[in-house]
Amino acid sequence: MKYLNIIFKSFVDFFKDGGIMLAGSLSYFIMMAFIPLCIFLFTILGYILGHYQGVYEFLLFRMVNFFPDVASGITKEIAKLIQFKGIGTVSLLLYAILSYQVFASIENALNIIFEIKKKRMLIWSILISMLIITLIILILCISFIATSLIPLIKALKKTFPNIHVGIITFFLIRYAIPFLIIFLLVFISYTFFPKIKVKISYALIGSLFTSILLEIAKNIFTWYVGSVIKFGSIYGPLTAFIIFLLWLFYSSCIFLIGAELVHNLITYKKK
Repeated sequence: MKYLNIIFKSFVDFFKDGGIMLAGSLSYFIMMAFIPLCIFLFTILGYILGHYQGVYEFLLFRMVNFFPDVASGITKEIAKLIQFKGIGTVSLLLYAILSYQVFASIENALNIIFEIKKKRMLIWSILISMLIITLIILILCISFIATSLIPLIKALKKTFPNIHVGIITFFLIRYAIPFLIIFLLVFISYTFFPKIKVKISYALIGSLFTSILLEIAKNIFTWYVGSVIKFGSIYGPLTAFIIFLLWLFYSSCIFLIGAELVHNLITYKKK
């Protein structure tokens, strides 16, 4: 009952804190900096791992998989733009500056939700962003290695013929690994962005809540756009972009509601 009250309060606080406007701002900056951020990450990975096509195909698949199937039109076009580029230091720095907008907007939104009055100095915000980028790269590398081990699972078919290897690999690729990546990224955001000490257990609860809600919302959004409302008759050629933008907005709302949950867990403990 206690957790149900906290969850309900989190939805209420989301609207009290101007969550709709915060989500709109967050989705705007993500939309503007999404491609520079991806190119920046791909370039850094290229310098670390070398130009290995399998890595980039995996990352593109993970990126596209975050969005609902109904947004495939624009995500495929974005995927064509995001490739490994052997860019120079100045260009890499420019992409880093453009990517920082995403982290700055997330930090600003979470500061409002966590009722933080005094913001970090710019240099500390940049260092936190660099730390988070490092963790993101580490998560992506680990997830790629985990996916690369799937052929080993298929090899078990000869030893254990009764194991449904196809079902296991499909579940890992389609659900388990994407869910884990989102969970870890949200956990990192809730833990490091707010300028307060967030208890690990609270961040884990909030991240699990957000990740589950995002997965449910992705399927509902796909059904709603595909079966209930016909955006094509309203927006015409802009339909793919509108769907993409709407999903960014809805997922930002869910992310911020999860942050409200973490904040309420902290304040409930203090009472």
